[in-house]
Amino acid sequence: MEAQASGIVGSRIGCELRLDYLQDWTGFEAELHQTLVRLHGPHTIATCRRTEAGGLFAGTVAEQIERLEAAVRAGCPRVDVEVESVLRAGTKVLDRLRPAKVIVSHHDYRRTPPLNPLYRKLAALPVAFVKIATHACTLQDNLRLAELLRAHQAKGRLAAHALGPSGLPSRLLALKWGSAFTYGSAGHHLAVASGQLPAQLMRAVYRVDRLGPRTLLYAVVGSRASVSLSPAMQNSALHAKRVNALYLPCETGKLDDFLALARRLHLSGFSVTMPYKTSIIRELDWVEPLAAEIQACNTVAVQHGKWMGWNTDAAAVVEVLAKRLRLAGCSALVLGAGGAARAAAYALRAEGAEVLISARRETSARRLARGISARVVPWGETDGLDVDAVINATPVGMSPHVDAVPTDLARLRVRVVFDMVYHPLETRLLADARRRGLVTISGIEMLVAQGARQFEIWTGQSAPRALMEQAALQGLGHRSG
Repeated sequence: MEAQASGIVGSRIGCELRLDYLQDWTGFEAELHQTLVRLHGPHTIATCRRTEAGGLFAGTVAEQIERLEAAVRAGCPRVDVEVESVLRAGTKVLDRLRPAKVIVSHHDYRRTPPLNPLYRKLAALPVAFVKIATHACTLQDNLRLAELLRAHQAKGRLAAHALGPSGLPSRLLALKWGSAFTYGSAGHHLAVASGQLPAQLMRAVYRVDRLGPRTLLYAVVGSRASVSLSPAMQNSALHAKRVNALYLPCETGKLDDFLALARRLHLSGFSVTMPYKTSIIRELDWVEPLAAEIQACNTVAVQHGKWMGWNTDAAAVVEVLAKRLRLAGCSALVLGAGGAARAAAYALRAEGAEVLISARRETSARRLARGISARVVPWGETDGLDVDAVINATPVGMSPHVDAVPTDLARLRVRVVFDMVYHPLETRLLADARRRGLVTISGIEMLVAQGARQFEIWTGQSAPRALMEQAALQGLGHRSG
């Protein structure tokens, strides 16, 4: 069989067989029986989702039910049928799917509608389980699903989560909130639903089936948080140090959206990435002097109810460069004027380095330069510069735009090239530098250095740096594959 599969995560792991991915139904029932014998699990679900409900099965409702009946005859213990098909065929059609346990499901790929009336409509049907999957337009949609799950968790028949990158918290916290089960993709296969993570990753890295009422919650917030390597890195460190905590990806286009989630979930701390490193400062009760001076904060810890902010990027820049250069008296060209660039510029000036700033937004570059008595070089006019180090603190070269470079190294004299971009691991800028025999520093080294300092602020324990680097590299490998 070549049906696509999803992992079902609960007290035990199971498998959802997406029959609508089948293109050849010849001998289907016999092959399915053999597949079920191999799986040998009471949690296997057969699904044949119609195109009208976001699946690939283009047949009629009657043909869909026939496929599911065949799955039951083959021995499948559970079947999933969308509510639209049940309402069109009539509820008596559910009798034809027994003795399997029937899951009636509702999918909304555009938004999260009012949930209570939707649940009541589905729960009134004579089925074993109700499944609700809706698109998260905001992080706060996760909270609405949490309320629904907590209100009905005693019944043990509701499974609910949000779709899309902003819905990841609901997938990871679903079991903690009382969902009967949650979904991930099988192995390292492509997801069959938006925002789906590999089931193996959900159990091994996020440990979603081991979360309890005392589990502390941390997060990373940013406009691309769903592809951050920080969750793999921080969750591995938390597990290694036996800290009962979970670190979540929280992707959103509005900081206020995240702030509402953070307060409702009582986060113990969080990382801040683009574009919120500056705007988060006004939300904090206390800011370390360096972060206040830089006007960029990437680390927040909640201590005694107070939100407290640090900048661990600055110390990380010094840490990785000091292994290759004597910083006092050296010269460094910083590309960019955002939060990461500001951290690098301030940190290097504090170490006695001469700093040059070049950014597409020259007004931002001049504002940064004035604060640290640095020199501004217009973007694209770095020809002929002689500096000890070039630091790319822009997203130029980040996947998927891997052919882009922020500057032409052939037109510079430089010894060390440091690229904060870590996806891909070797950017075109670093590849060019390596071919020229220059010293290179990958963004992974920076990521681990700043993340280790975050971990130590949150937990008070020394960070397992080697393990964190290994986890980040593995995460990058999975993403590239």
